[in-house]
Amino acid sequence: VSTHWVMPRLHGPIYPLMAEALDLRPEDELLEVACGSGVFLARYAAHVAYVAGLDLSDLQIDLARGRLAERIAAGTAEVVKGDAADLQWEQERFSVVTCMGSMEALPQPSLALAEMFRVLRPGGRAVLEMGWRVPEGTESHQAFGGMWIWNEADARRLVEDAGSVDVSVTYDDVRGEWTGPVGILHRLTTLEGMRIVRGTKVG
Repeated sequence: VSTHWVMPRLHGPIYPLMAEALDLRPEDELLEVACGSGVFLARYAAHVAYVAGLDLSDLQIDLARGRLAERIAAGTAEVVKGDAADLQWEQERFSVVTCMGSMEALPQPSLALAEMFRVLRPGGRAVLEMGWRVPEGTESHQAFGGMWIWNEADARRLVEDAGSVDVSVTYDDVRGEWTGPVGILHRLTTLEGMRIVRGTKVG
């Protein structure tokens, strides 16, 4: 099954929760790392001053550029191919940075976070989906072919070490929002609560 069809359905229930957490304002300039086909930027960030998306997939980039074509033509959006651990924008370019549904898959999450905070302005907001709540005492590790599974302390520390203060961690149980086979899988899993980590860059 093509990822351009699957990913919006896998991430669909995440988008409104992340939009609420991001609290996007008209004056914001937003970067979404691992933006996929641009669904979040088009649906939930249409009102902000500027949006940028980054992804590794040529197919996803083409789809995102098509979805954001009018904004790109107007000079208020861009979608580029690139590595999360080596962002191409200058320092302090954005007021908000987000990554959802992909943090756990990044091979070098600490480098990616350092880059996200490098391009974030002082006082800027980072809102990151960083996996799921795990049982007390779980050690952070990699599983499922290299996916990161962090306990809360390590997730918080990763963001703090990237240059953030006022880090907060919240959880939302969205398993019931998925339907079909994906919904069955999520309801059977022992993981409960999507972890949203918020951080503000040191001014």
